[in-house]
Amino acid sequence: MNYNWRKLDIRIYAVMASLLISVYTLAFPDSPNNDAYIYIRTADLFLNEGLSAAFQYYEWATYSMLLGLVSLIGLDLFSAGLLVNALFYAVLVFAFVSLVKEIDDSKKLSVFAAISILVYPQLNEYRYFIIRDPGFWAFSVLALWQYLQYSSSRSIIHAFAFCGSLLIAATFRVEAVAYLLVTPLAILFDNRHERKVCIRLFFTLTGITVSAIVLATVFLSIIGLDVSGLFLGFISVYQPFIDSFFNSDQAQITELSRLLFNEHAASHSQEYITIFLGAGFFAILLATLFKAIGGSYLAVIIFGAFKKHIQLSRYFVTPLIAYLLVNALILFAFLFITKFLTTRYAMLFCIVLAVFVPVILWRVISSIRVEKLKAAYIVLALFFTYCGIDSYYSFGGKKDYVLDSINWLSENTTSTSGLVTNNRAIAYSTGKVENYDVVLRLLTEQQVLSGVAGDTIAIEMNREMEGLLSSTSIAPYLKLQTAFPDMQKQRLRIYQRINP
Repeated sequence: MNYNWRKLDIRIYAVMASLLISVYTLAFPDSPNNDAYIYIRTADLFLNEGLSAAFQYYEWATYSMLLGLVSLIGLDLFSAGLLVNALFYAVLVFAFVSLVKEIDDSKKLSVFAAISILVYPQLNEYRYFIIRDPGFWAFSVLALWQYLQYSSSRSIIHAFAFCGSLLIAATFRVEAVAYLLVTPLAILFDNRHERKVCIRLFFTLTGITVSAIVLATVFLSIIGLDVSGLFLGFISVYQPFIDSFFNSDQAQITELSRLLFNEHAASHSQEYITIFLGAGFFAILLATLFKAIGGSYLAVIIFGAFKKHIQLSRYFVTPLIAYLLVNALILFAFLFITKFLTTRYAMLFCIVLAVFVPVILWRVISSIRVEKLKAAYIVLALFFTYCGIDSYYSFGGKKDYVLDSINWLSENTTSTSGLVTNNRAIAYSTGKVENYDVVLRLLTEQQVLSGVAGDTIAIEMNREMEGLLSSTSIAPYLKLQTAFPDMQKQRLRIYQRINP
């Protein structure tokens, strides 16, 4: 029997392609990211001590539980993490293409959407990371698609799917609750329905949302998880930042003003320090968003806006705006309180914004005359090729020196000797550091000298550690044994602790 593969849904091909890409990450894994060790430690606690121990150690332990359960098929926890994330990326790809299909069911548009998400550089850089964010991204985008399905068909099944998807997303990042509460408001602006219909749809979706949150809370309590305790534990992580923000010492404000301005200007500008910092944080937010969306996709979006290829129906744009606003507010609040931000936290904003990329490309191609179509497709192919290379080929240096140093330590140190390190991979692999998941990149003098004569000190070098190790209070206690990748570059040094 002949099967017509051309009739197969583009989303199936996209999911298969995503899984194949993930197989590559499983076959050729990169050095684990620092956060990976937190999830690995929690997964190990879950497997050996149970659910309560995992949640007591790390409030958001759902992802680690998945790693632990998947590892039971015979995988190590790191491979289990990559496999779990492979499934999340497959869900994300499916949801993204489905979302774009709500604009138009054109096969060409679906192909552009599939390629756009598969070669999105900034997103795919995280395929090698063991982090809980892909689960949050995947089910948040899936929920957005289900919301559009509900607003179009008015089917209560899609309302439940919307709530269920965001509740699953909330098990990875609590911010999903904000999208769950805010997104239903978008249906009040749906110009396809009469006002009373919009109100009825809104109250139906809101009722299901509130009921789902209550039921989820009750369920967690039944299985023995203290929801209020988990929430307070989550807040406690940010408590020092919040206290610092609301209880700024006047002496600190004065000192900061002198650092930012000169001595004379500080006396006149100190009262505007909050405005100055707010503007600076906003600039950091914009820079982070620019980095997260990437120059290539941002150029397409700006071009599309200039050429008016970005215009979409209100019913489609309004929930997207709700997602973008919620994420932007969360990002700014986080940045203002903690004073730092990474592109990871901005990825949902950029994934939603990236919906416009295939739409713009599709409309541009559709508007080109036949005689110029071949050249347009060549340019498009080059664009996607560039994005693909940027996504899956790292131009940065590999961290093979970390693996080499681990092998050296296993061959040249005894099982009883102590180890001090600022590298979590070394701490974990050697088995000599119990709390390997909280090893800090910057060590203090006391930490470096905490061992006894004969202990090993393995330090991944940076400017701060270079200065510390060369100080007169530490240098006499250290004897350099070797360095990696070699004695010239010395990106990682291994010392022996000695008595001067």
